[in-house]
Order: sequence, then C-alpha cells, then structure tokens
Amino acid sequence: IDQAATLLAEAIQQSKRLLIIADYDADGATACAVGIRALRSFGANVDYLVPDRFKLGYGLSPELVELAAQRHPDLLITVDNGIASVEGVARARSLGIATLITDHHLPGPELPAAECIVNPNQPGCEFPSKALAGVGVMFYVVLALRAELRRRGFFKGKTEPNLAALTDLVALGTIADVVPLDANNRNLVAQGLKRLRAGRCTPGIAALLRAAGRQLAEASSFDLGFVAGPRLNAAGRLADMSLGIECLITDDDARAANCAQELDRLNRERRNIEAEMLQQAL
Repeated sequence: IDQAATLLAEAIQQSKRLLIIADYDADGATACAVGIRALRSFGANVDYLVPDRFKLGYGLSPELVELAAQRHPDLLITVDNGIASVEGVARARSLGIATLITDHHLPGPELPAAECIVNPNQPGCEFPSKALAGVGVMFYVVLALRAELRRRGFFKGKTEPNLAALTDLVALGTIADVVPLDANNRNLVAQGLKRLRAGRCTPGIAALLRAAGRQLAEASSFDLGFVAGPRLNAAGRLADMSLGIECLITDDDARAANCAQELDRLNRERRNIEAEMLQQAL
C-alpha cells in the first residue's frame, strides 16, 4: 500500500492522467466512487471506465485496455478486479500504460506484472483483515495516499480532505458484496451507517433510499443490502453501471434524484424478468 501511495502521489504531482477501471456490481461501483471522490479532492486528473459485461466480460481484459487507451491514460487503476488480469496488464504495459491493481479476490497461480498490486489476499501480505471488499481496499489506498501527500507537504495552506465522508460508500459496498463482517469491516460499516443516519451521506445514497421510501434517520444494514445495493446492481445487470457510478459521484441533489429514479425503474424491470424466469422454470 505504501508503494501504491507513492505511485499515486507522484502521478498527482506530475499531473498525470488517471483512469479507474471499475467493476459492474455495487462493490465495484462504490470502490470507483471512493476513488473518484478522493482523488479529485486531491486535485487529480481522474476519470473512470466500466466494461460492458455483455461485450467485454469481467475485469481488465486486453479488449478493455484497447478501449481505455483511446483516453490516453498514464495510469490505470483497477478497483474490485484485476488480480487475474495477466493478459490485460501485459497489453497495457506494451502500450506504455502503467497499472495499479486494487482487488480483494483470491489470486491465481500467476500475478499480473503490474506496477503495484494492493490486495490483502495476495501471497506475503501481512494485513490482518483479509475480508475487505473491493471498496474497503480502495478506501485504505486513498488513506495511505493522503498520508503520503501530507508527508510531502502537499496540503500546506490547503484544507485537507475529510476521507471519513466516504465511509457511507464503504459501508454500502461492503454489505452489498456480502463479505464477512470481521471486526474491521464491522467498524467501517458502523461508521458509514452513523453518517447515513445523521443525514451527512453522499447525495446518491440518500436518493436511492428515498426512491425506495426508506427513512435515512433509521437506516440499517438492511437498507444497504436489500434496498440501495440491488438498485445499484440493476444498472450493471440491465444497462450500464456508469449510471450507478454517476449517482454516487454527483454532489447535485437533483441529478442524484434523477439517477436514483432511473435505477429504481431498472430494479423493478429486473424483478419482473426474474419473476418470469422463475415461472418458466417452475
């Protein structure tokens, strides 16, 4: 993680172009939103790209790298994927694009030849909490990056971004990905729920809960796992997860509400499709 923090700090100070390669489920979307929000608060030039699951499948494939290369990034940052993307990383390297992998999935026999890999489940990692979701890994990366920027005197004369404001996104991704609630994840989720109940959450999460008629002041892990999570996932299943990510990264309440309404509609459509499939199966 220290290596990742150095890599990102240098990229920010050299005004390099960063591109987050997201995944199309709620964990991937929240991890992307944590990355975008934190990196932009540090003044980074950062954007994101999500694979179309029907055309490009999962992870950082060589085909997705070709698509990413059209945006001329200096550094690709994977969130919630990448630990198995040996060919994709090799393709990026051949195009002169560096890769930072942040993932929580179990690695295969071969690790990608990335500039840096942050994954608590990779061989030799001594991080004690192995149950982090992709969003949890990305949250730790941006915390380490802030510490590195602080060490470099980056915030002199500036207000330091409050990364605790991202814990509602961490809580949502952690619960929606159904990772074990070890002590560390439980703490992250508790902090996120506290922010939600206090009404100090990301506009998109508030809008998703409102679209479902849920009260913010009484928000629980049920609301994250069975209300907000499925609505986000519906975008990745039926349309494009960019809609879900846009909902989570906007600070405009009206735009968040519009995105949430569309996600709510997609979720109803998903339910109807699943009900029809069940009837056919029966």
